[in-house]
Amino acid sequence: MIKALLLDIDGVLVGEKIGYNTPNPHTDVIHHLKTISSAGIPVVLCTAKPHYSIKSIVESANLANPHITFAGGIVIDTIKNTVIESHPIPASLANSVLSACLAGGFYMELYTKDAYYVLHQQVSDLTRVHTHILQQEPVLVDSLKAIAEKNEIYKILPIVPDESGIPKVTEVLAPFTDSIETTWSIHPIANPHQFCNIAPKNVSKRQATLNVLSHLGINPRDTLSVGDSASDWKFMELTGLTATLENGQDPLKKLVTERGSSGFIGGHVDENGIIGIFDHFGLPSPGASL
Repeated sequence: MIKALLLDIDGVLVGEKIGYNTPNPHTDVIHHLKTISSAGIPVVLCTAKPHYSIKSIVESANLANPHITFAGGIVIDTIKNTVIESHPIPASLANSVLSACLAGGFYMELYTKDAYYVLHQQVSDLTRVHTHILQQEPVLVDSLKAIAEKNEIYKILPIVPDESGIPKVTEVLAPFTDSIETTWSIHPIANPHQFCNIAPKNVSKRQATLNVLSHLGINPRDTLSVGDSASDWKFMELTGLTATLENGQDPLKKLVTERGSSGFIGGHVDENGIIGIFDHFGLPSPGASL
């Protein structure tokens, strides 16, 4: 029996059809999430996004349990507005990593708990797309270093145009590999851009998954996790059941398929494929609850 559900958001609940399933999931998906949660199964959202970017999903589906945001940097019960875990990047490390990334010439975003910052001179179409994704306007500044010197930083986000930019980011971050965690992510409406989420060492979706399930008193073996990118396997492999969607990356599909009957590949996110996953694993549905 599934006792908890752990869901990535972009590419799983949210797709690329503006007004249909982005910036929020389709209403049918929201109804399923609400039904599952109402049946006493915690639905934990697991994302690199800030907490304010998932607030509308949490509130519309009434997901009254902890959620993993900032890729583990903040674990928060959004409805109660209660922070359960908080892991800012140490100030000196944040300044050093930020300086290296700025020197690398990447498009940059810098995140405090409740806001994110972009340089005036870097505003572009990407800024507007990411504003849609995050559902909050950035604060435009002349210096990201000045922000880092005065505030706790939860995420540093260099963004490159496509996969060809990943090696350069990796090279720039090489001196910090013992001090940081990096997770690459994508978004359906921002493709082919690649987002490098930088957090402190040992702060990750994987560790946060273990912490949240322990907090809820639920064994990972009794949990279904769903993601769409290869990097999601780092937390998905902890759970007894795993799934991805038609639009999931091929390496992840292979890993899920290797789970046999404990794994499943659903339909495309833009066809609300997550609902087929819920049905496959026998989770409560709105129709059945009538």
